[in-house]
Amino acid sequence: MFILKISLISLLYYLSNVYSSFGGFVLSKYTLCRPLIGGFLCGLILGDLQKGIEIGVAMQLAFMGSFAVGGAITMDIGAVSFPVTAVAILSNLDVGAALAIGTPISILAANLIQVVRAANTYFARIMRKGIEEGDEKKIVLGHVLLPQLFLLTLSFVVSFVFIYFGASTVQSFINILPNKILHALSQLASVLPAVGMALLLKYNINNKWMFIFFLLGFMLFSYAKMTFIPIAIIAVVIAYFYYRTDYSNQPSDSMEESEDEVL
Repeated sequence: MFILKISLISLLYYLSNVYSSFGGFVLSKYTLCRPLIGGFLCGLILGDLQKGIEIGVAMQLAFMGSFAVGGAITMDIGAVSFPVTAVAILSNLDVGAALAIGTPISILAANLIQVVRAANTYFARIMRKGIEEGDEKKIVLGHVLLPQLFLLTLSFVVSFVFIYFGASTVQSFINILPNKILHALSQLASVLPAVGMALLLKYNINNKWMFIFFLLGFMLFSYAKMTFIPIAIIAVVIAYFYYRTDYSNQPSDSMEESEDEVL
């Protein structure tokens, strides 16, 4: 049963990769790859839903400001969402320790994409040869089957081995750590979400006046004790009126054309 569970998690890790052709960016990268979704699914599969969501929320806050620019991939968030979260649940790690192992593992796992890209150059030759010969089977083989089988094998094996052997290894390593280091890791867990939020704000707030909306949400949560759902509803209403006001202040193309004709 344990083998079946980690096999399912390893399969989800493959599906979370944007190159897996599973629903494109919407389902793979922007849904399944998110640590919050991965934590929920790992907790559900391993029978500790509360622990999975707890780790998933912390990972989501810490890594939500990390994204790839162009073809540069610095971190594999899918590795954080599934293999790392699974090991954290099986090893009964706290949030700080999970975050501590999540960052280096995500950086190492990102190098797997480079291996996949290198292999795809060889598969592209098969596809090109099929195009030249007019062989549809070779085109499908080089363009779809071989790249997906290689990505599935690589992702599945790496995730399976890491979860199967990593849980006991990580637990043994945690047991020999002094309490001071464990305390430092728990303090780090409270800082990394703030770093993730700061990275997100850096790229989203391009106007200093927009920072007021962030302060409003913070005040509603901290002092008004409102939950996320009513805050989200208020944010949607404000965003709608902000969009309508900004859109109405922009002159339409027809007005500009009429003014040009008068001149």
